[in-house]
Amino acid sequence: MKYKRRYNVTSADIYKDYRISAHAVLLYFQESFARFMACLQLGAFDLVKENKMWVITEMSADMAPVDTFWGDDIEVTIWVSEISLLRIYADYYIVNLRTGERVVSGSSSWSLMNAETRHLEPTDVVAKKITVDPEMMVETHRKMRFPKDGELRTQIVHKVNRTDVDFNMHVNNRSYLKIAMITSSDRFIAQNRALKMVIHWQHETYLDEMLTCSLLQVCDNTYLQKLTKEDGTVAAEIYSVWEPLVSNVDVAEVVIRK
Repeated sequence: MKYKRRYNVTSADIYKDYRISAHAVLLYFQESFARFMACLQLGAFDLVKENKMWVITEMSADMAPVDTFWGDDIEVTIWVSEISLLRIYADYYIVNLRTGERVVSGSSSWSLMNAETRHLEPTDVVAKKITVDPEMMVETHRKMRFPKDGELRTQIVHKVNRTDVDFNMHVNNRSYLKIAMITSSDRFIAQNRALKMVIHWQHETYLDEMLTCSLLQVCDNTYLQKLTKEDGTVAAEIYSVWEPLVSNVDVAEVVIRK
C-alpha cells in the first residue's frame, strides 16, 4: 500500500538561490505521512479520541545532487515497510515532476504515545489497518549511531516561542531543524548542498524553554547539531553530510512562469 501526493514548491520553501530547502523536504514528508494516516482513519484527530498521538523518533533523507527549484511540482510517495511491537517504519521518496528525477529518498520511525502517561503503546491498532510493503529505502531500520563529539564551530541559545510550537503544544518537529539551521552561516548554505540528513527526536520541549544548539564539525563535510535543554537533556540531534555546490544554473531558464 503506497500513498502519493503532489505539491508545488512555494516561495516559503526555498533558499535564496531558489532551490528547495531541507526544511521543506521535512515539511512535505511529514504532511504526506499525516495525510496517509488520515486516509486510514489513523490521523491525529482520530487517535485523540483514544487518548493516543503519533510521535516521530527518526527521519533520514538522502538527497540526490540535482536541483529542485521554486515553482517545480514534486510528488511524494510514502508507505509502511515494517511494523514492530512499538514502532512503524515509513519509507518514502520524492520525485521532481519537471525533470522526472528522484531527488530525495529515506525512511522514518514512528510510535504511538499515550497522551496522558507519555508512554509508548503497542502498534497492534495500526497493524490492523495498514498493509505492509516491504520495499525499503535504507539498508536497515536500526537506529543510526551518531558520532559522540566533534569540533565546536558555533553555539546559539534559543528561547522557544509560539511560532515553534504546534497543535500538541510542544516544539514542532520541523522547528528543531529550523533552529539548528541558524548555526549554519548564509555563506555555507549558499556554497554547499546537503547530501544526507538524519534527525533524531529524543525529548519534548515546551513554550519558553531554552535550547542550546551546538554545531559540531565531525570531519571535512560532516556535521552534527545538538539541541540541548537547560537540564542537559538532548532534545534533538541532526547529522548531515554536505558537498560544495558547483552548479551555475540560470534560475530564470528553469522557473516556470504562469
